[in-house]
Amino acid sequence: MRSVSRAGLRYASSYFLETWKLVPLILLAAVIACQLGVVAAQVAMNYWRNDFFQSLQDKNWTEFVRQFWVYILIAAALITATVYQKYFAQWLTIHWRDWLTQRFLDLWLANANFYRARLKPKSEDNPDQRIAEDTYKFVSHVISISVGLVGATVTLGSFVTILWIISQSVPVTLFGEERVIPGLLVWILVLYSAAGTLLAHMIGRRLIPLNFEQDRREGDFRFGLMRVRDNAEEIALLNGGAPERRELNSRFKMLAENWYALMARQKMLNFFTEAYKHSSLYIPYLLLAPLYFSGGIQFGAFMQAGSAFAQVRGALSFFVTAYEELSELIAVTQRLSRLENDLGTAQEIEPCIPSENREGDVPRLHIAQLRVLDPTERDTLGQLESLNLARGEEFKIAGPSGSGKTSLVKGIAGIWPYARGDVASNLERTLVLPQRAYMPLGTLKDAVSYPMTRDEVDDDIAQAALRDVGLAALVDNLHDKTIVERLSGGELQRLSVARALLYKPDLLILDEATSALEWTAQCQLGNLVRERLPDTIIIETSHAE
Repeated sequence: MRSVSRAGLRYASSYFLETWKLVPLILLAAVIACQLGVVAAQVAMNYWRNDFFQSLQDKNWTEFVRQFWVYILIAAALITATVYQKYFAQWLTIHWRDWLTQRFLDLWLANANFYRARLKPKSEDNPDQRIAEDTYKFVSHVISISVGLVGATVTLGSFVTILWIISQSVPVTLFGEERVIPGLLVWILVLYSAAGTLLAHMIGRRLIPLNFEQDRREGDFRFGLMRVRDNAEEIALLNGGAPERRELNSRFKMLAENWYALMARQKMLNFFTEAYKHSSLYIPYLLLAPLYFSGGIQFGAFMQAGSAFAQVRGALSFFVTAYEELSELIAVTQRLSRLENDLGTAQEIEPCIPSENREGDVPRLHIAQLRVLDPTERDTLGQLESLNLARGEEFKIAGPSGSGKTSLVKGIAGIWPYARGDVASNLERTLVLPQRAYMPLGTLKDAVSYPMTRDEVDDDIAQAALRDVGLAALVDNLHDKTIVERLSGGELQRLSVARALLYKPDLLILDEATSALEWTAQCQLGNLVRERLPDTIIIETSHAE
């Protein structure tokens, strides 16, 4: 719990203090100011209740009508403060969420951490969900609980004085004598709220692990659905609807089991909180009723005491009513903290990354005693004793499937963290074309320009590259967002080759990048690459002949 608190404070303090921007502080001040306005209106409403109900008891029509106009003014202030408090809280939420999302995106996308973190055993599940949803939940819960706590504190300070003064007129009979206990109603409330908070914690503490587990299982189910969507064609060709349904049903069953456990615990907590809330509504009236019926207190003061008692009870019982939201905040903070730790650990791993070597102007790649290990670092997946390539030279890594060709590619590219050896170069631009071509979201031009942006490539140049690789039929669909989804595996590989022609890397690694095409097309594209990229070092993997 202590580590969770530190993580939550770090996310908050970094946003409000380290950014050194006025916007977060101004928005926070606006939210707090509106909350104070709400409390001030509630205090005014409490005093109004005394005057209003007293006018009823006195049957004073003129005062009764005047109190309606007073009520309109107080209600207008209360409505305005409430609406703007929510408005500024929403503004602060999206601004803070933007900052926290960028923080996690920077950490997730830096140095291929999104890939390396997956290689760790017991790494945090569904980092995309953590970044997309948990950043929002964290910010919204923190703002909601913090504003509620500020409101409860100010409310307590404002109404406890009223209740203390009223308590002076409430005598109790002790040993046959009537005595006035200073602040009697206040002390009753303190004991009542302390007992309620303790019982709420005993009942609701199981909500924290249940909320944590529920969110994880929701993410697993959603990930399964995304897998079906992303691999729809392959699943359809394999007639795999039934097994996919079984897997999704299994994931949903696990989700539902935890949901039922969560329901049961929330039901227990809700029973308690509702009983606690309603039982406290009439306690002040029961305590003050004898005094009222004996004429010792006026009707207006009687109603004012009930309202003040409810306000103080709500303030003292803040953690009872907010316990469920607080448990969700703790679970969300745990997930974000674990993701941050996973990404931080992935960043600390020393991978075999090509080192900078600026000696000489000729592009050169040097490899010596490269060994690519499995994540346990016990078994060797692939090894390369020595390789020296200069500008325009080529090298082929040949071997049967499973011989470690792709593992060597990962080691040379510097993304595999369990590689050992010496890999040095003075190359600035490296591009790897894997067997399964990746296509980013967006238009056809986004896909062919990747990893550059579409603004870095002119339309006519992109269209010429598509023609060169045999995709002339697509040149009129350059800005179509749906055409890429309809391309075959061979067409996608042609598109990735066009990407290399546009990017013009210093080092190009072809990991069976044209294996979905017929032999003639493979040769044509290979010759095209060598012709258009004469200064590029090319490493190619293929099956042993």
